[in-house]
Amino acid sequence: MRTHSSEPRRARRALGAGAALVAVGLALAGCAGEPASDDGPVTLEFWTWSLKEADPAAQAIVEQYEKENPGVTIKLSEVGGTPETSSKLLAADRADEAPDVVQVEYRALPSLVTAGVVRDITEDVAPNRDAVADNIWALSTLGDQVYGVPQDIGPMMLTYRTDLFEKYGVEPPATWADYAEAAEKIHAADPDVYLASFSATQVEFFAAQAAQAGAQWWGTDGDAWSVGIDSDASLETADYWQDLVERDLLTVEPLLTPEWNAKVNDGKILSWAAAAWAPSVIYSVAPDTAGKWASIPLPQWTPGDASVPFLGGSTYLVPEKSEHAEEAAKFAAWLGASDEGSKLLLTLDLYPGGNAGREATLSNDPPRLMPQQKDFYEVADQIIDDTTIPVVWGPNVNVATNAFGDALNEAALGGTSFRDVYGTTQTAVVADLEKSGYTVENP
Repeated sequence: MRTHSSEPRRARRALGAGAALVAVGLALAGCAGEPASDDGPVTLEFWTWSLKEADPAAQAIVEQYEKENPGVTIKLSEVGGTPETSSKLLAADRADEAPDVVQVEYRALPSLVTAGVVRDITEDVAPNRDAVADNIWALSTLGDQVYGVPQDIGPMMLTYRTDLFEKYGVEPPATWADYAEAAEKIHAADPDVYLASFSATQVEFFAAQAAQAGAQWWGTDGDAWSVGIDSDASLETADYWQDLVERDLLTVEPLLTPEWNAKVNDGKILSWAAAAWAPSVIYSVAPDTAGKWASIPLPQWTPGDASVPFLGGSTYLVPEKSEHAEEAAKFAAWLGASDEGSKLLLTLDLYPGGNAGREATLSNDPPRLMPQQKDFYEVADQIIDDTTIPVVWGPNVNVATNAFGDALNEAALGGTSFRDVYGTTQTAVVADLEKSGYTVENP
């Protein structure tokens, strides 16, 4: 594992995030129930969308675990994305019909923990703590309590068309200032071509952008929450994107629509700032462009500061009312953190959070989108080391999502203020927290 010098800004952020999560962890420290005890065979119901029942690779993983743990059967139940899964889990908890293992995105965990439906599995996963890096465990840890086992991670990267960058004489951007210059140069060379699309509904991306610039959309101090969606650092990122949109240097449209897919295939959209999972998504919609792409670290807000947050990824949690909580935690730890399990996750085209799976990527072939980029996983591994900015998610992410995405899209299309959208979202999030009984102290 590489080591890096500790910069003051990183240290402040890490300390702040740790304090921000302690309040939630302490408030819920006594919530975990006693583990179930079973004398006979156990069937674990696993809600997931990564391990699809019809996928032979997923079945092979399940069968391997069942072979090593006689008497345990894993029942895969395919569910929708995080919003649908979270609402189903809350309903199942109320009905005392909770599953045993549930996959959710990291951003959903705080709201489920504060709702009291997630088990503290700190002791269960203690033997596996050294098998996952601290900055990855942090994604599913609140205070000192672990509430989930990391499945996959999203080291942030910029994936771009190497051939068309060369055609337009554009260097890969190292900073966001470079990114703006590249957007201007490309669009000036061909008005039908854009560096990227502006997809306003990607709330998680904009929160990560704000964090990279020094803001935190949620945080806690003691038992009080703070909300920084309209903080100065956050609004600076709003100004940055509004400038690019107003100058018609980005095309305003959502990702992965038929129109977006066609433009990617036709070389009209040349990059995507996302994470290491982006190449597989692009390949799924534009396989004929394989060999023409590369991925590099995300552009920097401050030149020389490579600090970034993770973007996306999921965790395995054990519901509070699981009837087989001890066995469920053991399975989750095996799948996400053991050497064997984290390596097997690679067969699902995931970027595993476990050290063994992460190390195994270094000997993997690069993604099919860029077979020529032999150092893809080395670049991604370095980015993981540089991922030192924690993004703190609050208990009402859904409120921010609903208030932000559509309004920002309307502002982008209508030429109205992005800052107003951030401010309106701030007001809605604060009001919801106060209505729910939380103490809110704004920065």
